[in-house]
Amino acid sequence: MSGAASNLLQLWYIPSSKLFLRSSKLHKGLFLESGKEVSPSMCFCRKLQTTTYEVVKGSYVPIARTKPETAKEEKIPVKLETVGAFQRLPMVKPSVDILYSALRKAKKISPTKGIVNIAKREKNRGARQLDALMKELGIPLREYMENFPNKKYLHPYERSLIELTLGDGNYEEVLGRVNALKKKVVSVGKEHASLCAKSTTKREAEERLSEGMKKLEAIFKLEAKAVDDLLNIAKTLRAVPVVDLETPTLCLVGAPNVGKSSLVRILSTGKPEVCNYPFTTRGILMGHITVNYQRFQVTDTPGLLRRCDDDRNNLEKLTLAVLSHLPTAVLYVHDLTGECGTSPSNQYIIYKEVRERFSNHLWVDVVSKSDLFQKSPVHKITEDGDEETLEMARYRKAGPEGAILVSVKTEAGLDEVGNYTCFYMCNSLFKF
Repeated sequence: MSGAASNLLQLWYIPSSKLFLRSSKLHKGLFLESGKEVSPSMCFCRKLQTTTYEVVKGSYVPIARTKPETAKEEKIPVKLETVGAFQRLPMVKPSVDILYSALRKAKKISPTKGIVNIAKREKNRGARQLDALMKELGIPLREYMENFPNKKYLHPYERSLIELTLGDGNYEEVLGRVNALKKKVVSVGKEHASLCAKSTTKREAEERLSEGMKKLEAIFKLEAKAVDDLLNIAKTLRAVPVVDLETPTLCLVGAPNVGKSSLVRILSTGKPEVCNYPFTTRGILMGHITVNYQRFQVTDTPGLLRRCDDDRNNLEKLTLAVLSHLPTAVLYVHDLTGECGTSPSNQYIIYKEVRERFSNHLWVDVVSKSDLFQKSPVHKITEDGDEETLEMARYRKAGPEGAILVSVKTEAGLDEVGNYTCFYMCNSLFKF
């Protein structure tokens, strides 16, 4: 064995009997007992080889290694709510009920048992009651904020319903006011509970308790309208019919007062209001048809007038939202008698616009009030004098090509309409 190797082994081997290490209670670290022999030592640290080499012209050359590409973290898409979010809204209590229930419960809070000193007991009672009042007012508000959905995560159909039913921005504005009230109640409640806990006398604790109670009550009453507005929003949205996206939907569309609601009453379980004035339908009305043990949806929608989208009212926009966001087949209803208040010429223009916009929908055309139309097809028609094209003349005579003539009074054509709709539904011809 060479001298270098022998020295290396001597340095490596250190007899354990020659070195004693002890912990000192007086000094930090380690010390050696006196009189003991210490040999030089060498510490080796073994590392794993992490470099790869290749032979280049008889020499080892390290290969530059690039860090493995880490898979990019995929952003988890936010899952949109399915329809039906409005039916899951929490029950909102009237503001007056929340306030007086909170006051009643807070005043029942007693001081912690075992406190003998009168001043300490009174300040403990005051702080506990103010804390209880703050929680009884703030917890319902917090629950409302947590359980009312964020509009941007809703299904596009229900998002449209919020905007068109409540007005653009009103939903967020009311929730913002409720949230601001919650923060103010918590802030003021903590402040006055802390002041009461720091009282030095019984009288001071009583005064601060009374002051804190009045302050919290005044703040809540001042902003209580936000809670009542949220209550009205919950009632309005909860009354919206639930639409199942997995169930095919037959949507009745047409000008106001052409007879859509009457057809819904006959074809389905829906019972919409039927009156002889425009915009009878003030929202989406839902009915159902059961065919071969399968259930299908039928919706009645507000009527459409001849005007551009910017001039449409919220009821008309609601109809367009249904057609845009729900998997629907369209049952378009025409009234060529002129009694509905919209001339056949204007109905034709509305029809062509809607048909082109929603060309991907399955389509059934129905001419209503056929009993009146067949008796006097011309003299009740009021036109604006524009030159009629061949297509317009054909439309005035019998509606669009292939339209079914129906009459609610004589029940003519109703079976045919029912057969058409059942055929579409049972053969799964809806385009989702």
